[in-house]
Amino acid sequence: MNLVVVAATPALVQEWTAIVDDVVQTIPARAILVGLDPDGEEDLEASVSAVCTPGEGGGSVVCSERVTLVARGAACLRLPSCIEPMCATDVPMTLVWLARVHAHDPTFAPLAGQAARIVLDSARGSLGSLAYVARWARERPERDRPGVTDLSWTRLAPWQEMCARMFDEPRLAPLAKRVTRVRVVQASPEGSAIGPEGALLLGWLATRLGWQAASLAGKLRLARADGGYLQAHLIARSSRDVPRGSLLSVELDASADGITLHGEIAREGEAQADRAAWRTQIASGADVQTLQGHAQLRANEPARLLERTLHRPARDEALADAVAWADELRGEELACG
Repeated sequence: MNLVVVAATPALVQEWTAIVDDVVQTIPARAILVGLDPDGEEDLEASVSAVCTPGEGGGSVVCSERVTLVARGAACLRLPSCIEPMCATDVPMTLVWLARVHAHDPTFAPLAGQAARIVLDSARGSLGSLAYVARWARERPERDRPGVTDLSWTRLAPWQEMCARMFDEPRLAPLAKRVTRVRVVQASPEGSAIGPEGALLLGWLATRLGWQAASLAGKLRLARADGGYLQAHLIARSSRDVPRGSLLSVELDASADGITLHGEIAREGEAQADRAAWRTQIASGADVQTLQGHAQLRANEPARLLERTLHRPARDEALADAVAWADELRGEELACG
């Protein structure tokens, strides 16, 4: 593929150079890394390198090309015309955009129009940027519509799997439609709006389980598909161990037909551990069963995170639904207590 990575600052491009070099060893590509400095004096710096991987068992060496550009001042506006001739014409382009996206962005729009896939990182940008790009993509003709995905969505995959695991047993599957409480805790100061990870997880649960959102006095209210209501608690808690906005824990309670379920997932203390503990308690009369374990979150390796994202389907309707659901809510409804 042509792998075009555009970063909000030249420093971020330097950080991502090693990440891209790691990824192209397993996914050969012509990589074009671009750092933007729109407030600098007009200038365009360029360098070219080869990133080579020895073949297995003494086989042929596989090389990818890496072009690095740093655009300053008005040169940022002309970047699309610089990048297009450097792309290989017989393979698709993936655009990784590591910045906020604004309507009619003169750099983003021409590059996105050429891309087969757009990868954002809403943790660096915003949920609003992701929602804007998703709407922009949906409005394009089918033949020109790029896939849109998000690195935060890939980070959520282990959390989604652990939530689904709570209802794995056939007798527990009906409880997924009878959730009575959801509690999401993120790393941030109290009063912060819920971050992209929490909003996307909540949107995923809501759209998969048929929850409807409503507002009462600026507070989030959730109604189930069967007409029942569930409590939604969005909590902020300061943490020095993980980046701001990262999920710290998720809890789900459900009850139906004499069975109650309490499931919780909690990130373990040290960021270096990069794992979470999960625990599900099922009560039926006097019988109480507890299941527990650990799962790797795999969020501390940016090269593997990008690699997993590139291997996922280019179009993900579950992501599009979750983004649209979360984007419809106003800021005060998603404020953390």
